[in-house]
Amino acid sequence: MQMGILNKNEYSAERLLTERKKLGAFYTPEVLSQILASWAIRDQADSVLEPSFGGCGFLHSARCSLEVVGALDAKSKIFGCDVDPIAFQYLGQIFSKRQVEVQFIREDFLKVVAPSGWPKVFDVILANPPYIPFQKINRTDREALAKNTIGVVQLPGRASMWAYFMSHAISFLAENGRMAWVLPGAFLQADYAQPLRDYLGDNFQRVGAFLIRDRIFKQEGTDEETIILLAEGYKSKVQAKCIELGEVESIADLENTINKWRSGDWVGDKTAQRPAILSLNEKEKSAYKKLVTSNFCKNLGEFAKIQIGIVTGANDFFVLSKDGVKKASLRIGDCKPILSKYLAVKGLEFTNDDHLEYVRLNGRGYLTALKSEQKNARLQRYFSTFDPIKKKNIRTFEKRSVWTNPDDGKNPDGFFPVMHHDGPRIALNAIGCTSTNTIHRVYFSDQSDADDRKLVCISLLTSFSQLSAELVGRRYGSGVLKHEPREAERIELLMPPVDKSKLISAFHMIDSALRRGDEHAACQFADELIYGAADISHPKKLSDSLIECVSNIRGRRRPVKG
Repeated sequence: MQMGILNKNEYSAERLLTERKKLGAFYTPEVLSQILASWAIRDQADSVLEPSFGGCGFLHSARCSLEVVGALDAKSKIFGCDVDPIAFQYLGQIFSKRQVEVQFIREDFLKVVAPSGWPKVFDVILANPPYIPFQKINRTDREALAKNTIGVVQLPGRASMWAYFMSHAISFLAENGRMAWVLPGAFLQADYAQPLRDYLGDNFQRVGAFLIRDRIFKQEGTDEETIILLAEGYKSKVQAKCIELGEVESIADLENTINKWRSGDWVGDKTAQRPAILSLNEKEKSAYKKLVTSNFCKNLGEFAKIQIGIVTGANDFFVLSKDGVKKASLRIGDCKPILSKYLAVKGLEFTNDDHLEYVRLNGRGYLTALKSEQKNARLQRYFSTFDPIKKKNIRTFEKRSVWTNPDDGKNPDGFFPVMHHDGPRIALNAIGCTSTNTIHRVYFSDQSDADDRKLVCISLLTSFSQLSAELVGRRYGSGVLKHEPREAERIELLMPPVDKSKLISAFHMIDSALRRGDEHAACQFADELIYGAADISHPKKLSDSLIECVSNIRGRRRPVKG
């Protein structure tokens, strides 16, 4: 259904959008809800549940699909739940007052267990659940969700709201039932969703997940990727075991792909890797797999451990710019240098000149920290200005023996970006500072020498390792790629023996290329050194192919402009 059915004087468009964002509600385009309802509803007797019906798009499409398959009283077979009073304004345009009272519940679906008037189980579930991330759920609700035992799987404590909705909704599904979901990209990316992904493979006959490259909710104010999940044959004796992945450009392409999937003319990718794998053709997959099986292939974790940077609990207070130091009546000597933004890193090393240039541009590059035994009147006076009420509410402070000292003293060997639009790289720590938790810290093994570390930095920039980084990382709606520490450690590297003079020369050339903003040249230099040393046949051809492949993947994870 469209927004226009409401009284414009009662609800302004701006107010509607604001309220819906609070609820994590992004209404399903009408054409999409009809495609999914047409797939899911097979019989005139099918009962349908929509656990968060919002703008009623799925309800309208369900009625149409039921009528197509011969249902005489389609409306009587449709049930739903929502907390939004605006959603019930929509509802009254489709259903009678009696049907609204009996078949629809204005309540938090996660608290609905066995409502009177509802069937015990449903043949079909159609859903676009609320997209509320864990950090935006209020503390009381978080604690309640953590204790919640409803649903078919036990979810990790940091799960987003949509995952709880899915787990609970499946408990309402009848044997051999079908369901269609409109989900965020986190369904395929997030660790907290793994129990759900496993459950689907173990309990449905067939499961398909289709990534729509178009950002279909862009007008709703989000660049979130959309995943269409289809699952059929609940509790069937035949189990899917895995989810079939597919990627389509648009909703129009989705309908065609679903029809082919339904008839068996198309089968999704059944690998367990990230959706980036969908952007590779068979030739590219073959070339990548061949390099993975090379004797020189290692993973980053064999050479270094990746850890998060320090958590201050109040970066604006603890991490200051040059002007901030002055305003705080401190001296530069009272502070320690710190890397707070990876954009301060220009090349393969983070140098003193890099730090000075960053703070010259008023970047936050100074850490304030006061140990219990430290006697510094200026720092003591500065920390005494921290709001005592705010101080009590910051849990990070409670975890430290001395709240004024966020520095753990573990200065790393290098730095690795947590999030980035392009590929990751390691910058060696030439000034012995630490970093905030917006940047990962790299600790090389004791067995590695300076040359080994340079080789790791270079190898990470090859087209092979940049492709590996795309496959193990998780992408977000804005187009950035993120690596948690363990994910970063899984990035594959080629580590052949390299002549020292060539290594040093390549390191300087790559560092210079990065500093002038030429990432493409840096990757080519890295490929030339590593692929040549690994004695790979046709290294230039391989380099060109993988560089183009990586560029294509990055283009596909970024929102289309316009």
